[in-house]
Amino acid sequence: MRTLSLSFGNWSIRMTDLDLAGQNLIALVGGTIKQLRTAQKVSVTDLAKRADVSRRMLTAIEAGTANASLVTLDKIARALGVDFSSLVRSRSESPVELLLGSDASTVWRGAAKESRGRVFTTTKSRGPAEMWDWSLGAGDRYDAEPDPAGSEEVLSVTSGTLTLVVGDASYVVPEGGVARIATDREYSYVNGTAENLSFVRVVVINTI
Repeated sequence: MRTLSLSFGNWSIRMTDLDLAGQNLIALVGGTIKQLRTAQKVSVTDLAKRADVSRRMLTAIEAGTANASLVTLDKIARALGVDFSSLVRSRSESPVELLLGSDASTVWRGAAKESRGRVFTTTKSRGPAEMWDWSLGAGDRYDAEPDPAGSEEVLSVTSGTLTLVVGDASYVVPEGGVARIATDREYSYVNGTAENLSFVRVVVINTI
């Protein structure tokens, strides 16, 4: 089985063909970088200077032939005005994004087969982030006030089933599911089941 690798200092990210489900992640990242660079009308030379990487390295990354470090990819992402996770998977522009485990992109695997690191989504908000452990008993709900424009939350349901109400729409997030929502509007967390509900909230209040 062929193995692709990305290096990060003394660490190595190893991705097999099986891990990528037939998709070459290195080629995907390179293609995304090229698309973003072209859309911004930035030359390879200019982007290489912005990211402080060699032109040869950037060309190889875009061609999908370079084993670039995560540090290098992060520098390129920042030079393009995006986050690293945006290079790995596309970000929905919908105010509500629902994701299951199968939607995550595996970008790290350890020596043990159970070890892995996956990216679900990213936020565009710029501001302090808060991490909350949230629980709702059977039949309970929480109604939130709108946050400043551009604010977002990422939720991960650890047990139970969450019904997310945003405006007039309702979304069901099952156990193990992830949701990203724009919180500059009224929204509610609802536990409409007879079981307890637990989830983790990462709240990013936009300050720009």
